[in-house]
Amino acid sequence: MSLQWDDSLELGFDVIDQQHKGLVERFDKLSKAAQEGTSHELIEELSFFLLEYAQKHFEAEEKIMEEYVYSKIETQRTEHAAFTRDANELKSTIEQNGATREVAIAATGKLLRWIIQHIKKHDKEMVAYIKECISLREKSLKHYKKDTAPLWL
Repeated sequence: MSLQWDDSLELGFDVIDQQHKGLVERFDKLSKAAQEGTSHELIEELSFFLLEYAQKHFEAEEKIMEEYVYSKIETQRTEHAAFTRDANELKSTIEQNGATREVAIAATGKLLRWIIQHIKKHDKEMVAYIKECISLREKSLKHYKKDTAPLWL
């Protein structure tokens, strides 16, 4: 199955979007290679990428969620931990059984579910909340500045 980066995946935070885009690109490469039976090298590379991605990406996302006191941060952390656990299991499976086509197919299935369920749903909810916070903050600052202007203006 092919999946290309498009506007439905974009969240509006450049760093997060670039990281998501990298994940989608890796998924697409691996998916095509698994279909062609040439996924051996890519699946090993993917396992290392996923562990690095999990560490850097989730740290960045959770920092943003903490900054805006996102109420569903624990749900996000639980999902991030599950992703990290899956990435570690993938690495272990490859070390024990090799980088087989079956492993590649299973990994693409998990990645596809992650992209659809987590990025398109949970991350979009988080970003909508944060954008609302930013909007309210800007409105509050405008109101504050207007109300604190010197009386002679």
